[in-house]
Amino acid sequence: MIIHITRHGQVNPQALAKSENPDYPRGDPPISDLGRTQARLLGQRLKAQGFSGVIHSSPYRRTIETAHIIAEVVDVPVVPSAPMREVVMSEEQMVGFHGATVEELHSSFSRVDAGASCSTPWWTTGVESPDDVEARVAPLVDQGAAGSIDALLVGHGASVAGAVRHILRHGAPERRRHNEPGWNCALTSFRMAPDFEIIHLMDVSHLPGESVTSNAKPRDQVLAERIEEEKKDGSP
Repeated sequence: MIIHITRHGQVNPQALAKSENPDYPRGDPPISDLGRTQARLLGQRLKAQGFSGVIHSSPYRRTIETAHIIAEVVDVPVVPSAPMREVVMSEEQMVGFHGATVEELHSSFSRVDAGASCSTPWWTTGVESPDDVEARVAPLVDQGAAGSIDALLVGHGASVAGAVRHILRHGAPERRRHNEPGWNCALTSFRMAPDFEIIHLMDVSHLPGESVTSNAKPRDQVLAERIEEEKKDGSP
């Protein structure tokens, strides 16, 4: 069986800049039109590969919206899965945050499984390290790896990195520090059984070059900033 992992589509820059949004509560902005296109293109790629498994998505709206678009293309349900949620990096980050219930998500996104078990509060409130994030996504990853059907995990930069790191830790530890940027709707795929195989690692070949982003930033800007940081650090 195969586990696919992806990050949500590009977040709407305007919504991200607003402190209050009546449709998307604080800390839970929508994805942009480009983000929806990214999700649809990823769905088409998965459909072409014959994906017909289950989609586990972080319950944040930007991830659920991404998963819903993919699910409509491949015709499968979306299961809100708290372990794939966003990382908390500061004590102030979650002040005033109120995540949606499964019922609320289902009312907005019909592909969400209304019977899924994801009780509130499903979000993290304390500050987390990368090891903390990996530890919380690990059981979901292991559950998927032990199953008989393929799965797609839709998360955020940190939860996607944690899931990928957990799989590589056991399957290919030498690849754990792959250093690939966390592109929106990139595809990472691992064959878990009968033999472990890295199929894709942060692959964006289904996205036109100008559609590759890391949240609001286009690929060229992200790579240029990385080069500048490496120069400052004295990296070769």
